[in-house]
Amino acid sequence: MSRWTALGVMMTFFAMLPLDIDAPALNLCLMAVVRWAVLAGIPDTFFARGQTA
Repeated sequence: MSRWTALGVMMTFFAMLPLDIDAPALNLCLMAVVRWAVLAGIPDTFFARGQTA
């Protein structure tokens, strides 16, 4: 393997490494926003106080 190929592989690996953390974090944030939007769109009278969806 040439030096440039090894460098390219290492650069790709370290560039993709933060995505292992960012992708699940963004997914959880998106799920929280969607849950909030759904619960905010439902009138309060639909659920009894203290009852969760």
